[in-house]
Amino acid sequence: MTAAVRQAKTGTGQGKAAAGAKRQAKVKAAAAESPEALLDRIFAELPDNPHASDGLPEVVRKNRRGRARRRLLDALAARGPYPVPEGLRGELRALVERWGQKGFEDAFPEADAFEIRCAEERAVLDAAARGDEEARFAAAERAYRREVETRYGQIEIRGLQLSARVRQDLEIAYVPLHVEQPPEELRSARPRKAAGKRPKDDATTGEEAKATSAMLRVLERPRVLATDALVYHPRLLIVGEPGSGKSTLLTYLATRAARGELATSTPGRDPASIPFLVPVRALQQATASPEEIACAAGADPWFVEAALRRGRALLLVDGLDEARTDVAGKVLPTLAATLDAYPGTSVVVTTRPAAAPGKEAAPKGFARARLLPMTREEVGVFIDRWCLAAELSLNKPRGQAEIDARAAADDLKERVRASRAIEKLAETPLLCSVICVVHRFHGQRIPERRVALYEAITNVLLYEWDRAKFAEGAAIGKLDAHAKRALLARLALSMHRARVAELPAEEVVKRLAAHLPDLGRPEDEATAIVAEIRDRNGVLVERAPGSFAFSHLTFQEYLAAMELVNGHAYGELLRNYKDRWWHEVIVLSAGFPGAHADKIIRGLLDRDGDNVAEGTMLAAQCAETAIEVRQPLRKEIEKRVARLIPPASPTEFRTLYDLGEVVGPVLLRFLDKASTEGKASIIILLADMRYEPATRAILKLLKDPSRPSRPFADMYRMVTWPPTLASCAVKFVKYLSEVSEAASSAFLDAIPSADPSAIQLIKVWKEVEKNPQERAKLEALIARAEAAHAKAPSASAARSPRRAARSG
Repeated sequence: MTAAVRQAKTGTGQGKAAAGAKRQAKVKAAAAESPEALLDRIFAELPDNPHASDGLPEVVRKNRRGRARRRLLDALAARGPYPVPEGLRGELRALVERWGQKGFEDAFPEADAFEIRCAEERAVLDAAARGDEEARFAAAERAYRREVETRYGQIEIRGLQLSARVRQDLEIAYVPLHVEQPPEELRSARPRKAAGKRPKDDATTGEEAKATSAMLRVLERPRVLATDALVYHPRLLIVGEPGSGKSTLLTYLATRAARGELATSTPGRDPASIPFLVPVRALQQATASPEEIACAAGADPWFVEAALRRGRALLLVDGLDEARTDVAGKVLPTLAATLDAYPGTSVVVTTRPAAAPGKEAAPKGFARARLLPMTREEVGVFIDRWCLAAELSLNKPRGQAEIDARAAADDLKERVRASRAIEKLAETPLLCSVICVVHRFHGQRIPERRVALYEAITNVLLYEWDRAKFAEGAAIGKLDAHAKRALLARLALSMHRARVAELPAEEVVKRLAAHLPDLGRPEDEATAIVAEIRDRNGVLVERAPGSFAFSHLTFQEYLAAMELVNGHAYGELLRNYKDRWWHEVIVLSAGFPGAHADKIIRGLLDRDGDNVAEGTMLAAQCAETAIEVRQPLRKEIEKRVARLIPPASPTEFRTLYDLGEVVGPVLLRFLDKASTEGKASIIILLADMRYEPATRAILKLLKDPSRPSRPFADMYRMVTWPPTLASCAVKFVKYLSEVSEAASSAFLDAIPSADPSAIQLIKVWKEVEKNPQERAKLEALIARAEAAHAKAPSASAARSPRRAARSG
């Protein structure tokens, strides 16, 4: 090393040492600064904001400022005679700036929270000064629990399009989510009651509710509340799709734990867990060490360390898959090391699915649980709570808000359950909330035409993107809503042509880059756009690390159809009419404003020639989605369809069956119009097809005792024995229950009103059923039906009071 280099390095080292000494002196001087001097300096340096108090007299502005200063001074005095640390000084300065932007109005919630915090810190500081670590920890715990409940005890009601973001208490707005029961369930373990007060939504249930719950456990695959899964598995990996509610679930767990309402199975843990919510992307140093956990969770490092040492920490690690590339390889080993060092720690980790199901990375010893879609009942509860939260956000009296919310929720639930397509969309919290928004801003209705509905839903999702606080100069911020939709439509069409529903990130970048110049943007912005939407749920999401997809295949189909219509690419649509992958795109294309629906329908009919096949069935569906179709064309479709529906022979039955799901919507449309014989044949055909969208319509026939007066067709013969429509319906639902949890749940709801002929058929099946699990399902259904019939008053009993009244 040359002398010059040594001198330069020495000079650099001396410079760094001098800068460090200068910083230390500055910190020491700041620590010695009195609260009065600190506040005087902060208020003196406050940026001028002439618009904050527009219209107020000068004396009012001056008095407000003075009251704000005195209030903060009193708060600092409540901390006792202790120096104000550097971090708190920075928070105080930011608080004053935000308060100044509001004109120092007296009602400022952040000032309230600051006062409470300072008062609670006094007990911590006094205990530390005495050297009493237990008292210090207890005081810090009380303050931290309050802070967690304040921070996470509310949920944002998105999409209301008000001037400010709307938040409501979790008790009002949140619907607890279920996970698939983790394997190797510890059946012998008994859940302990949570310490502290009873949860508000944990009401005592009656015997009937308990019986219903038991039947649900028999009829459905194992589902447990996420809170219950934590009781059995103190180290739990929860896997969920984008928009499935993973992050909100962790804030819910944090709030419940902060209130002392959450139990875990950690041996010997008597006091309640202390939650630390750790977003993986907030880990600054790429480790899950106690210091980094404290920083990410907004807690003091000594307090986190003490909670870990006492075995009382509950780590809630959000988004393991979202770790930055440079930290991904370090988070898991350091988390594992922390858990090895503190074996009494309970942990919940969330992640999106891996490209290979079941291959999600997790530390050793974690149980894996999949976050499940919401059931019909849970969707109903979600809608109830969302509507109530929306009404309360308008500052209505509670009673009036509940009345208005009930009316809106009942209407929306009826509309959702009337359409299997909408019901499927509503199974995730994200899309269910979007449907609630659409209903609210369409005058408490949902667009009946699918194209209009999907347009409304994507509008809401794109609106949330527009509201997102992207960094200044973000590439996606340079595109307006129309440009975003056009860009996504081209991506959707390219994916549909390639017959894929997911793409690697690099391929998404490549395809967006090809389209951006048409929108007046440079190709190189594609990489930035993909990075910017990576963390935000919307129309396009990162479904698994490094793999992007539309948040629902429906949106890919809708946007691909839009792009084809805009390009008048009707020939491409017609060429793919025999391909099931393209059927929904074809049907949606006919429903766009400006689409040549007649041309699409005519082309489909011509493809069939004299036959009745895929083209005719697609044409019938297109006529339903189209805004306008000429009357002669509608009549031609009906005449063609009537040649096969309802099927008059086993040959026609098999022809329809072989066409597959494309005939499902057409069969449903003809169900109400058909004769009793026709209804029976259509129900059996839909059952053989396992056509789930027909579930709701056919469940209505469970109580229909009508019998065909003539033979009707099934797959192999003309049925001559006269079953009731109710017994045909129960066959449909039994078939569907084998492949659909939603059908099982709906069956359970409907069975109490079923006609006795349907119950009798279930009893026959039970007698011949060899599989113990299937037999248990049938027994549960029979028990529920018989219990309902036993409670129902007989017709003579119902009439007797009237007779008594007349005789009197």
